[in-house]
Amino acid sequence: MFAAEVFCYDMPGEVPASEQIQVNGQRVDGQHTARIAGWVLEVLPDAVFVNQPWQRCLTQAQQGRVTGLLSIGWTEERAQWFSFPLQGKAPDTQLALYEVPYHIYVHRDSKVHWNGKRFNGLTYGLITLKGYLAEDRLRELGALSPLQTDIHQAVELVNKGRLDGFVIPPGAVERIFRQQPGFAQLKQLDTPLFAMPLYLAFYPGFCQGSAAKCQQIWQHLAAKKAQWQQAAATAQ
Repeated sequence: MFAAEVFCYDMPGEVPASEQIQVNGQRVDGQHTARIAGWVLEVLPDAVFVNQPWQRCLTQAQQGRVTGLLSIGWTEERAQWFSFPLQGKAPDTQLALYEVPYHIYVHRDSKVHWNGKRFNGLTYGLITLKGYLAEDRLRELGALSPLQTDIHQAVELVNKGRLDGFVIPPGAVERIFRQQPGFAQLKQLDTPLFAMPLYLAFYPGFCQGSAAKCQQIWQHLAAKKAQWQQAAATAQ
């Protein structure tokens, strides 16, 4: 067992100062992650939050070197490695942290079309952040480009006609993407690739020994999310 519970998250790229939030003396990157970190600290006051590349987060959680992951989408494969809040054998979407749409960006003159089920007009394929579920989804659709690149080069490659587009979730990463030179030449397709509920998931075995604690944390996060959503709606 850890001296403190450690939760891993990924915020790719250089995070703007406005997105670096102090939470109980810790610097947490990203508004969403900082908000959730604060909620977790209410039930796990010694919790620590670390920003690492997503593949490293997944590996360390599989090995039990970190307590859990913020924020991760459920798949059948991942359910074999991590503990999610479940309703039967399916993830309990009522206990999701939030849901994010994965937007598709293409050149403004592109003929690429996505109807929610299949792409039309692809020539070179699309890319996304390495290790994210969007990569698997593009691969399943036969739409994944073999190019290996990063968020800083993606806009340039699309504008040079070497790539059809890029799939990216909203938040700090999307803002970094929008700040790249040449972004004005792109457009966002109306329909996202998919919308993914994201969860707090624990490393293998943690919930077997602390099932009640896991459920308590998930329920606490769901209650805090509902309070936050209600407050946000009232403020509008």
